[in-house]
Amino acid sequence: MADLNPLIRLRKFLVEEKQKALAELYRVAEALEGRRQKLKNMIDDERKIAEERQDLDTHMAWLLFSERARGEIDHLADEIKQWDVKIAKAQDEMKDAFAEMKKIEIIQENRDAEEEKKILKRESDVLDEVGINIFRRKAE
Repeated sequence: MADLNPLIRLRKFLVEEKQKALAELYRVAEALEGRRQKLKNMIDDERKIAEERQDLDTHMAWLLFSERARGEIDHLADEIKQWDVKIAKAQDEMKDAFAEMKKIEIIQENRDAEEEKKILKRESDVLDEVGINIFRRKAE
């Protein structure tokens, strides 16, 4: 039977590459979410400033800013949803790659255990033969 260890190493490498790609997708999604949260905080901060100043120009500036920022927040929310779909797909691919790697590892473990049994059986047979020969010699 062929040794599957090179194939196992290849599968591990593929799983690691998929993990790295997934981590990068998570980083991008987190950056987008961070930008979205920052914009929300900026809206709140600017609203407080506008309320403190109590003048028309400041309120108008805040309204324009908040409208633009909310539009960008909505755009970021849509982008995050798109990245979430990519993340889900990458997770599925990584799970499949991991499952394939584990199948091959289990097959190799079973082969190794079977080979070990064969070796132990041969050793046992040899020792039995030696024991029988020693017994015969003593009996003669």
